[in-house]
Amino acid sequence: MSVATLISDLLQVILAGLVLGAGLPALFAVGIRLSVPAANSTTQVVPAWRKGLAALCFAVIIGAIILGIMWITKGVLHDTFGLDVFGTETH
Repeated sequence: MSVATLISDLLQVILAGLVLGAGLPALFAVGIRLSVPAANSTTQVVPAWRKGLAALCFAVIIGAIILGIMWITKGVLHDTFGLDVFGTETH
């Protein structure tokens, strides 16, 4: 194994850890922040564009959770329902 391959693999693991480990909680925090009125706002109205972006943040998080559950249960999904969602089961 060369040093370049080792560094490339290490960077891929670090990137996946940031996206899945710290990225989803950070995205949740951004979604929460977008869904509440600004601190210096005189009205308690949240603009529609901020509500839309917050909903998009939460939709991405929900999608990641569903994909994670499906990845963990991929064997059961294949054995019970015949679903091979990730193309990892042998036929």
